[in-house]
Amino acid sequence: MNLESWIHGVISLNLQNDDEFRRFSGKSFLHLPSRYAVESYQLYKLNQALRYCRRNSPFYRDLFLSTRAPSEDLRDLSDLASFPFTEPHHLSGNPYRFLCISQSEIARPYTFITSGTTGPQKKIFWTQSDLDRITSFMSAGMGTVADPGDTVAILLPDGKPNSQAYLLRQGILKLGAVPVVGDADLNANELLQLVEQSHCKVIFAYARKFFRLSKELEANHDLRRKGVRVLFLASEYLPDAMRRQLARIWDCDIRTHYGLTEMGLGVAVECEAQKGFHFNEAELVLEVVNPETGRPVPAGEEGELVFTTLNREAMPLIRYKSHDISRLVPEPCVCGASSLLKIDTVKKRLESTATIGVGDEIYPVLFDDALFDISGVVDYQIIASRVNGIDQLTFKVEMAPHQAGEISEISRKLRSDPVIAKNLSARRILEPEIEIVPWGGLASVGRAKKLIDDRR
Repeated sequence: MNLESWIHGVISLNLQNDDEFRRFSGKSFLHLPSRYAVESYQLYKLNQALRYCRRNSPFYRDLFLSTRAPSEDLRDLSDLASFPFTEPHHLSGNPYRFLCISQSEIARPYTFITSGTTGPQKKIFWTQSDLDRITSFMSAGMGTVADPGDTVAILLPDGKPNSQAYLLRQGILKLGAVPVVGDADLNANELLQLVEQSHCKVIFAYARKFFRLSKELEANHDLRRKGVRVLFLASEYLPDAMRRQLARIWDCDIRTHYGLTEMGLGVAVECEAQKGFHFNEAELVLEVVNPETGRPVPAGEEGELVFTTLNREAMPLIRYKSHDISRLVPEPCVCGASSLLKIDTVKKRLESTATIGVGDEIYPVLFDDALFDISGVVDYQIIASRVNGIDQLTFKVEMAPHQAGEISEISRKLRSDPVIAKNLSARRILEPEIEIVPWGGLASVGRAKKLIDDRR
């Protein structure tokens, strides 16, 4: 399945069933695929969503009035910039003020702390129709890596009604494939048993957790013979060095997924070009803004990803600031999806950055490609401190149990990094310290992304 075809299928179905949309677009048939079709659909749905929020959401009714947001319909998608942002802390304040429906219509409340951050919990609400649209996109996203009849292993949290694993399972069934739900916290031997018993062709899992299990297994098992065709990995940035190792260990293709709970869990999938993500433009409008000024940045420049939902019933979100930093890729995608936008890989969040030395920014995955290029490295943690007024970076590095840590090689890799080399030369940081930690010492709980431990 091609994601571009699926999105235009959604647009075509709306055009067929909605007389008002046909009048709005001025065409009884939109030539597909085209960027005009996508933007015409989004503008129509966006105006509907804004009217819906004014009528039904106490939060947005008050916010729009207090900020004097336009009350007339938008004439262009760029006009959305005249509306105020929704901040993450709004969701943790009083999420029930976002509701556009009665509480009896809620099919799934979802309480969470965004991975990679700390702080108060947020709460999201979905109706059954919202959940149906989520599973529809999950089916389309899975269709980019799986065929009908394939067995797909799901290594996600389960146990609650409409859990992540359950929703993905429904999407896989809709595709005509066979889902097998495993424990998200299974150990290496349990993973091996699941793969051998299910004969799965695709595995959907959290990236670093799965990498850790794969490194543990490779010492005693030839995973290349297990028949896995694709690893579909989620939750966080996958560095090229880690991708290469996983491709070697399993002898399969690697794809990644970008998700955001607030936007309905599934947001974007990596195409065969493996250079960024096409996202669900049937459900979301994306802006990329300067995180300090809030102003749009030109295509190709890095900024904060801001999303607006188009069809959400229970809890629409208008101009929601994700705190994720990336950019729109201006060049055409080599996969051929000419009518879709493309997001570059998401490597950092606003909460995860720190400044060292002469003002250089660092973030938890900055050194991924250098360190994961060392075959035994499983994970690492950065601690920032200050000694006699000078910044000090300490790297806690965890090695696979069958491989010893070579501190000299790790040190050489870090010293060759441009940011560290520059600050060492200027004598603005001390030599990085390296500490080898025992196996399992950096294992994260759940899907939480690590932050820099800044002790300055």
